[in-house]
Amino acid sequence: MWYNVREMEGTEMKQLAIFDLDGTLFDTCRAHFLAYEAALNRAGRELDEDFFRHACFGHDFGYFGPLIAPGYGAEELEQLHREKIARYGDFLGQAKKNEHLFRLIRLMRGTYHTALVTAGSYENSRQILRAHGEEDSFDLILSAREIPRQKPDPIGFQMAMEHFGVLPEDTLIFEDSATGVAAAEAAGAQVLVVRNFATD
Repeated sequence: MWYNVREMEGTEMKQLAIFDLDGTLFDTCRAHFLAYEAALNRAGRELDEDFFRHACFGHDFGYFGPLIAPGYGAEELEQLHREKIARYGDFLGQAKKNEHLFRLIRLMRGTYHTALVTAGSYENSRQILRAHGEEDSFDLILSAREIPRQKPDPIGFQMAMEHFGVLPEDTLIFEDSATGVAAAEAAGAQVLVVRNFATD
């Protein structure tokens, strides 16, 4: 259900700012790579970092899981993903925080609802926010656990808009990846693309 919040006369409604996590708020590419590498090494497999960076990072695991573990069945892929989630905390020191963007979030919170929409796992997303003291920076967090279809499908962004009753034209989305930008545009929102932060 969509709400035309501008019909509520005499009430100044907040707009909505939505943020991606990996590559936008944090450069987590190496942390994710090392966690997947550790999980694969336990099974006697290797993972090339350049391949992960350019072919996998920015996509959800459903897309790149078969790429990093060819021949794995669904159960083996699920076990690999669980192992990676468990190991991710070992490598959080490799992640880089986008300090500029978090300062901007603090400035925006008086006039904007803030939401995090990520294809990352619930556990790892909460983990990195908690590690950097930013878990309370968002009014809403939607991860792969809550979102039924991942970017470039716009449903995650649409869920955030519906949650706050904010129209697409009153929504600003911060993204870094091509799939994220495509999802934001499909949602009808304005998009700000984060460049020169995550390692290319």
